[in-house]
Amino acid sequence: MMAMRHFLLLITPLLLFSAPSDFKSCQLKYQVSSIPIGETYAFAVDDEYALFYSKEKPSFKIVKRDPFLGLNLIKSPKKFKHVFKFYNNQPEQLGAVLPTKVYEGSFLRGHIGLNRLAQFSKALKANTLISGTCCGVMGMSTGNGVIDKDFIRHFLKSEEITYGDIGIRLDDDKGIRVVEVNPFFTDSPFVWGDIVLEMDGREVKSAAELSKKILFASPGNIHQFHVLRDNHKLKIEGMIKRRLGGGLVPDTFFELFGLELDENLVVKADNAKYEIKKGDRLLFIMNQEVKSLTDIRKVLSEQKSSEKKVVTLLFRRNGFDFFIHLPK
Repeated sequence: MMAMRHFLLLITPLLLFSAPSDFKSCQLKYQVSSIPIGETYAFAVDDEYALFYSKEKPSFKIVKRDPFLGLNLIKSPKKFKHVFKFYNNQPEQLGAVLPTKVYEGSFLRGHIGLNRLAQFSKALKANTLISGTCCGVMGMSTGNGVIDKDFIRHFLKSEEITYGDIGIRLDDDKGIRVVEVNPFFTDSPFVWGDIVLEMDGREVKSAAELSKKILFASPGNIHQFHVLRDNHKLKIEGMIKRRLGGGLVPDTFFELFGLELDENLVVKADNAKYEIKKGDRLLFIMNQEVKSLTDIRKVLSEQKSSEKKVVTLLFRRNGFDFFIHLPK
């Protein structure tokens, strides 16, 4: 009996280490823990609820939707025996999992804010799960990028889908750098080029981490920051407000004025206060031509430190060009 026990102790580690490193069990789990939604799938996050991504709001009944990231929660017509949980650590190996296919791969970059999704090393269809070999969730694909698990968790636990904003957009560039700043954001303490060192007395290590802290913060709360500006360390504070644009919702900084543009810089709805009509197209900001939403935020960021009190926009309507002025 002792000999048999000794043999088992020896053979068990060998079996574990010789097992193939694949995601077949995760694929099988997705098959039994999902429901078809047209040509895609919703995967189980509770024994009665499933989650899926869609660019447009579904025409059928849903429990809730995140208009910024396109996440949808639905009540399942069947109960699930197994549900997908979320990793709290970083798995050594990653796979992209659908009920029909599995690809091993890795993240090429992380998810920063609402405007820059993570990128995986393989081209993926929408609602592909990014998982480790234990079949937890690290993220899910939209077809154009991957939504990080923390954003999915935030969506699931939130009764009302809101995000915080302090008037900046961030990236990793020789530190956590303010790469865009909203000149219309009331009492914003930041300027373009600031490097953020701390938030509320705690060091922040990446643009992704700090973006989450801001986005998941409650509007109305005041937070303290340490920044490096012109080689000087400064302590500043700012109030979180409600985020109005980002992700699938065009993000131009004009949202504070009720001015909505699509990706072609065409006005989406009439704005009587500024005498702008649906179909008008934005051409120039402060005499600089703009051709994308990113161009708009870049030009406006430069106006943050300008002494000029207004920002001048040039629109075109049926061949007629006209200016409007927005106060800073």
